[in-house]
Amino acid sequence: MCQPFEQFCNQVCSVIRQPLAKRLAREELTAHLEDHAAALEEQGIPPKEASIQAVEAMGDPYQIGRQLDRCHSSLFPGLTALFTVLGIMLLLVSTVASGLHHTGLFAHSSLLPPVCTLPFQENETLVVSGSVSGGGTIGGYRVAAKDAALVRTPDDPDAPSHLELQVTLSTSHWQLWLDNLDLYEVPGTWIDSTGATGTATCYSWLDSPLTGTGYLKIQDPTPGAQWFTITLGRPGDQIMLRIDLEEEVPAS
Repeated sequence: MCQPFEQFCNQVCSVIRQPLAKRLAREELTAHLEDHAAALEEQGIPPKEASIQAVEAMGDPYQIGRQLDRCHSSLFPGLTALFTVLGIMLLLVSTVASGLHHTGLFAHSSLLPPVCTLPFQENETLVVSGSVSGGGTIGGYRVAAKDAALVRTPDDPDAPSHLELQVTLSTSHWQLWLDNLDLYEVPGTWIDSTGATGTATCYSWLDSPLTGTGYLKIQDPTPGAQWFTITLGRPGDQIMLRIDLEEEVPAS
């Protein structure tokens, strides 16, 4: 672990009382910081400076530590383990019930949701293929991106045909008692290779007990742009994605 990361994690953990909570917090924070720093390095920022910026983006370590400590009160050291065991039991019961009756406590038909593919809608047309990198943790949920593509939507009375940059997303978490992350509530901004900026919108699609799928879109991307850097989340709790298209965005 690099020094800025270790120092930040030590500060967060210094106000967390439960040993288990400290270990989990250190693992999650380290993974998030490493992902964020890696995304910054892909933009040409030197490794040392990328590490410093990743730490600064997290915000006050002591405030984060106090919030995590309240979630794992030392007055009830056995509750986290108890809830985990109960959650696993409920998950097993619901899975069996789903297989027998096509229903269950979580109303999911399988443990893993179907994978999003691009174009997202069948009547959309692929214009330019692309790749995407980056990801990390938002609010305790792991967010990863898989595919990227520029597509053209069909003509519609309510929305004329236009170009749309799409990215498939997946979310996951280990807390069995939590709902999946609602991607629509995650704010997004972008900057492209031409210097233009704007907002990106995320959508949830299908969920399973611990994972979810969805996609991100940028409507009417700038003609001539070939790469995009997207920031998702709010200050202190953000991840970055990098999209590279095989060709520049054509004129609409």
